[in-house]
Amino acid sequence: MRFSKIIYRFFVLFLTVVSFSSCSSDDNSDSEKEFVGESGINSSESKDLWLSLKSTNKDSYKYTIETASWTGFATSTTIKVENGEVVSREFISTQPQEENPAETEIVEEYIETESDLGTHESGADILTIDELYSLCFAEYLTVDTDSNLIYFDTTSEGVINTCGYVNKNCADDCFVGFKLTDFTWL
Repeated sequence: MRFSKIIYRFFVLFLTVVSFSSCSSDDNSDSEKEFVGESGINSSESKDLWLSLKSTNKDSYKYTIETASWTGFATSTTIKVENGEVVSREFISTQPQEENPAETEIVEEYIETESDLGTHESGADILTIDELYSLCFAEYLTVDTDSNLIYFDTTSEGVINTCGYVNKNCADDCFVGFKLTDFTWL
């Protein structure tokens, strides 16, 4: 009887070890981890949905990336893509007025078209959504989760709209990545 209890305990211990080792994050590289946002759609599903949706919509869309600082400085960059190629970038930055901080004033504003894309330094990078997915998967979802909080989310139809991270030791304006505030098919 004592021998069977030892065998039983050994078997339970063996199953426990096998179960935990199969769930270990050591088996997966950081780039293979799945992140799920409030939409309930994970990062791999989002990429698959994107590939289908862009084909259905002729790879033509526009999106806006906004940034905001605790100081009141804010930017908005709108990228327009037609048939998979960026055709324009619009940018505006604002800050609080000195005499009336509740009101904002424009600091910089421009519109670039195909002929002069990339001629301004300020604004979000000139990237397609495909390039944003690549950047997200290669640079932002792969950071160390022990020292960073990772953010990933999509629109209700599954298109990526947030990807980035915040270092847990950072206090102000710490988000590294992108947040789309608007996405529209053309």
